[in-house]
Amino acid sequence: MSLSSRHHPFAVACLFVLASASSAIAHPDIAVTARVLFDIRDGRLVSVAESFAFDEKYSVRLLSRFDHDGNGMFDDGEVDELREALTADLGDRDFLTELALGEQPLDLGEPDAFHAAVQPGSVSITVGFRLEAPVAMGAGQSLTMMQRDRDYTVAFRLAEDRPVLIRGGEGHCAYTVTDRPDRAYFGGLVVPQAITLTCR
Repeated sequence: MSLSSRHHPFAVACLFVLASASSAIAHPDIAVTARVLFDIRDGRLVSVAESFAFDEKYSVRLLSRFDHDGNGMFDDGEVDELREALTADLGDRDFLTELALGEQPLDLGEPDAFHAAVQPGSVSITVGFRLEAPVAMGAGQSLTMMQRDRDYTVAFRLAEDRPVLIRGGEGHCAYTVTDRPDRAYFGGLVVPQAITLTCR
């Protein structure tokens, strides 16, 4: 899950907010398969990256709307357009991601790394966040991440294969994935999955 590229079709997520809560129905418009990378250095969490693979139908819509030259990929200009839209529309929603150390919410801030890939049947996007204040992951500390769109325009699910990667904490950090009915949303109909990272 490289963060070296600045490519940023992830801002397609700006489209999420174009669907109002009043138009939300009992099933989502967009299905996203997610992976997460935690980057740990010297016992501190310094950055987080999220990779989102969109369902085939929505991927076609993304290409139709943002691939202006129709070449089946996003060039730098198209990426910049998406990046600006994402920052404007989803920045104040923490990019549909909730991060907390214990019970203390953490601010992801604006993304500082982007990558986009187009594969047959799917557009996938990786967005990286460098935490302004690295989080010490000592004994007894637990960090929780949830991805949820409370309007339920987007349905998130973690990938079955390697849903979470931990870089720099091998042998010292581990994660669990659990359902969180106490954080159910959309009238209690949707139960999110929570990733909990702990280190020793």
